[in-house]
Amino acid sequence: MTTLLPRTTPLFAGVAREMDEMTNRMRRLFDEGFPVNLTPSEPVGWVPVVEIVENPDELVLTAELPGMAQENVEVLFEDDTLILRGEKKEEVREEADDRRYHLWERTYGAFRRAFTLPRTIDPNKIVAEFKDGVLTVRMPKTPQAKAKGHRIAIAKK
Repeated sequence: MTTLLPRTTPLFAGVAREMDEMTNRMRRLFDEGFPVNLTPSEPVGWVPVVEIVENPDELVLTAELPGMAQENVEVLFEDDTLILRGEKKEEVREEADDRRYHLWERTYGAFRRAFTLPRTIDPNKIVAEFKDGVLTVRMPKTPQAKAKGHRIAIAKK
């Protein structure tokens, strides 16, 4: 009787990963719309993943920016739009020219993400923090947006 050892890596793990990455890129393309200005001055290198969570007081955006320095990240607000942009620069290594890469999954280059914010956000109170490769943008709601609902009396006729 032959004993089979469990496989530690799925047979098509690499293909599945590539398909997931392609699906995510297509989803981002359609979610953000097609770019209007296709100028080569803003190269598309990669798109950081973002999460936006709402609580009663604010919206909180977190963006994963591994390997980036704070000075290479910019957060802007204009026309009800929050814009994240920056550039992840490729590391320059002083090694022999005869090296061979066996796996290349890291990405570099410029990025730009834009998010239209609801008018319930107070743009003057938006703050950003960058720590351990994660950008956190806190967008407080206006007092009117945070106001609780109230009962409306029905007039008798």
